[in-house]
Amino acid sequence: MDTPQLKINGKIIQPAPPKMRVWREFLAFFDKDKGKMTVEDFLAEHIALIVLAFNQPEVTKESLDDTLDIAEVVPFTRELFQWLQAQTFAKLVNLPNEETEAGE
Repeated sequence: MDTPQLKINGKIIQPAPPKMRVWREFLAFFDKDKGKMTVEDFLAEHIALIVLAFNQPEVTKESLDDTLDIAEVVPFTRELFQWLQAQTFAKLVNLPNEETEAGE
């Protein structure tokens, strides 16, 4: 999967390598019941997740407000979550398997 990118002030920015905190925050948000959230809160949480995932000084709430169209916020957050999952599971595939090691 391609790494998500943002273009802010003419500069292409990619997310930092994901940390556990990012993974946990995304999981918590996507598992949460969002039925009672206002649209403003819903979008604000998406923006906060994007800022957290990128962990770059150029990516702030304000820069995202000026960069992303409203219709891009939710799909971009989902794309980031899919990328996080791909990063996580790609590394898990390379972990040794106890059954394989015992059988060798």
